[in-house]
Amino acid sequence: MNSVQYLFRPKSVAIVGASETGGRGWARILYENLELCGFPVKVYLINPRRDELWGQTVYPNFSSLPETVDLALTVVPTEAALSVLEEGANSGLRCAIVYSAGYGEGNDADGQIRGEHLIGLKEEFGLRICGPNCMGALSLPENLLFYPTPRVRSLPQGTVGVIFQSGGTFQYWLEQAANRGLGFSYAVSSGNELDIDIADYIEFLVDDPSTNLIVCMVEGIRRAGAFMHAAERALAAKKPILLVKIGASEKGQAAALSHTGALAGDNNVFNAVCRKFGVVRCHSLDDLIETSLAFQVCEIPAGRKVAMAGYSGGAKGLFLDYANEYGLELSKLSEATLRQLAAHLDPGLEPGNPLDAGAQLAAQPRLFSKICQVIAADDAVDMVCMQGQLPISAEEPSYPEAFAGVAKIGKPVVAYGRMAQNVTDAGRTMQKMAGVPFIQGLPENIRALKGLGDYSAALKRKIPPMPALNNSVARMEYSTLLTLLAERNIHLPEYATASTPDEAAATAEKIGYPVVLKVMSSKALHKTEIGGVTLHLRNSTEVRNSAQAMKDRFSTLPRSQKISGFLIQEQVEGLELIAGLRNDPQFGPVAIAGLGGIYVEALQDITFRLLPVTKDDALEMLNELRTKKLFSEFRGRPARDRIAAAEAISVLSDIYLEHRNTLEELEINPLIVLAEGYGVRAVDVRPVWK
Repeated sequence: MNSVQYLFRPKSVAIVGASETGGRGWARILYENLELCGFPVKVYLINPRRDELWGQTVYPNFSSLPETVDLALTVVPTEAALSVLEEGANSGLRCAIVYSAGYGEGNDADGQIRGEHLIGLKEEFGLRICGPNCMGALSLPENLLFYPTPRVRSLPQGTVGVIFQSGGTFQYWLEQAANRGLGFSYAVSSGNELDIDIADYIEFLVDDPSTNLIVCMVEGIRRAGAFMHAAERALAAKKPILLVKIGASEKGQAAALSHTGALAGDNNVFNAVCRKFGVVRCHSLDDLIETSLAFQVCEIPAGRKVAMAGYSGGAKGLFLDYANEYGLELSKLSEATLRQLAAHLDPGLEPGNPLDAGAQLAAQPRLFSKICQVIAADDAVDMVCMQGQLPISAEEPSYPEAFAGVAKIGKPVVAYGRMAQNVTDAGRTMQKMAGVPFIQGLPENIRALKGLGDYSAALKRKIPPMPALNNSVARMEYSTLLTLLAERNIHLPEYATASTPDEAAATAEKIGYPVVLKVMSSKALHKTEIGGVTLHLRNSTEVRNSAQAMKDRFSTLPRSQKISGFLIQEQVEGLELIAGLRNDPQFGPVAIAGLGGIYVEALQDITFRLLPVTKDDALEMLNELRTKKLFSEFRGRPARDRIAAAEAISVLSDIYLEHRNTLEELEINPLIVLAEGYGVRAVDVRPVWK
């Protein structure tokens, strides 16, 4: 990790390019920011064309300064920055914020050269660089504002650390988040991250005692291993990371060897990374504010189950819709709780979850609070969501004690507004007195609650260790792989191989009908697409004719795709899954599981995990599928062996990791899930070797 101590906690600062108008007036604003803060650190001005400015001595360069400087605020044009930084590095400069752009963005060849030069400086001198193409940093505990706008001067200090790779969005988000009641410890616009990157900033915030929550806007991850290491440390320290990532619609790899490769796009894999390390992805910048507010105010819940109470039937209906859309788990209230609720409700209103307590409760905050306290006391409830509106003015009546009374039960409580409202000083005061976050909008509320529940689940999970690596550098034979699968309870249907159509027919007689016939060819990856699979063959004539037709068809293909024989398999019926494993070039080994067969890429009912995948992980994967009901009894078909399917996915994870020095991919499609208690059958096992 690269240290950011001299960025966030410098003892001396130099404003390079100090002038009234240079850099769009940024140098003057940076100086005034520090002046208004009472100059918490020594500040030097550098400009070879000035002797004095703002009543201060101006120095021509770093070597003329009376001491070595920790941090340079380089407000100079791109073309001049490199020579300035090189002179500074030779004079012992420790860190620099490079505000200017033009260091490799896009296809600028000169910019690429400048970027390489900048990297060379940090490698030769150990110079730490924030940016380039960034908007600076804020250290509120040290009262240091290195962001060139006056608007950051009113930001409140708090416990939220902020890392944005976007500079302009960064300042606007901070303002709006402060308006909602958030306070900040350290914040940085990280820019192009040619040196210090998001992993380094997270590492610093994890170790910082004044930071409890880490909030990020990410365009890309430069060092995946370092990012995962920092995220794992944050999870261990119980410092949640909330994140908005740009590029959720990015296509995966353009050329893929398999279904697994085609489906394992960047966003799917990144979701798996976030799940493993407890990183909460937020839907939007607004969600990032609302979810941050929930995490800042609320304790982490014991589980994921939510109870909702309000006094609007329409809001109740919308809550149910959004809960279903985002997968929010609702609590099942006990009979005792339902009886207590019924005693407080008007005739005709049914107790339940969600609860519509009646419109008259809007004017009876104490009674509504009592109802919510009954709900919060139920052992099945992990979080409470209660309706509430913030006042606009101090004259407007407000009852913060109604919400504080529910929060005293000891479970996370959030108040929801049906729509977003402008938040005033009166609203922020009530929110603080209530000790409850007032989330703006029902969808945002649902997503914030789900984020709390998902983070709770991540804290309870243990990250399993990697299996020991098989040090053999030789690829195992295909038959050896099949034997290894069978030893771990992943059996193939009964099968045999044949060299000719006549042998295939004779072999089928021994296996018993119906059978499946497949070509054997190392280059035929998707056999169905090229006519290399025939199902439901019921006698020797059908087998012989089908094999001959395949042989004739493949004889016209290039030599590299010629077949080496035929595989004859017992025909197995059941639920078809895909289980695939591959090495993501950025984040490492990843597993996919989902509805398989020939429709896998069309339907894409799949889920992802970083390896290793335990049996419990695999069960969660299967439960995330849209088609999960197919594992239960369905239209006269028996329930499927979900446990065996999960065990198979976990076994594949172990085998892949044990042989990851030789295996590029390992895929079973379809993996047939038989009736409950009868296990699985690996119909088509396809390894891709490195």
